[in-house]
Amino acid sequence: MSNVTKRILKLTSSPKTVFTVADLAIFWETENKNVLRVTISRAKSAGYLQSIQRGLYALTNANIDLFELAGKLKKHSYISFETVLTQSGVIFQWHNEIISASDNGFETENSYGKFTYRKLPESALLDNIGIINTENYFIASAERALCDKIYKDGLVYFDDLSGVDGKLAMKISKIYHNKRLEKDIKKLFSL
Repeated sequence: MSNVTKRILKLTSSPKTVFTVADLAIFWETENKNVLRVTISRAKSAGYLQSIQRGLYALTNANIDLFELAGKLKKHSYISFETVLTQSGVIFQWHNEIISASDNGFETENSYGKFTYRKLPESALLDNIGIINTENYFIASAERALCDKIYKDGLVYFDDLSGVDGKLAMKISKIYHNKRLEKDIKKLFSL
């Protein structure tokens, strides 16, 4: 068994589906950048690894976790907005993109889909209340996603708020330092 094959086998046992160069260095216990670069190149040539974008890889023909990919495409981000609100049943209309909160806004599209990043204030991004740390990415709770959405877009129609804790949403709203958001949350939940 070749050295590259042994290294790829380590990746197949990982819960990760998307790998940065730093991830590969850790999995393969390689500190030498030249050795790492050559190993990645050989793994790609052998058809084991595919490049998603510069510095981001996946096992060829592997099922990629799109939330994990969204987190790797943009550091300092977490899944939120309509993506979480749809998943939580707060809104019923499906959005054909993954929307995340981040320190700057931009959109990118690749063969896996469209990924949108919406800018939030640093005070909110640095506070982890309502952020769930899964093994491979960060995702907002329904309450946090609701606050993110109202902060950016104002009070809009929501289909079903029965699964959202209004008191927790009110507590989360304070991290944005925005009186309109706090007022909208009070109005929405009759607090």
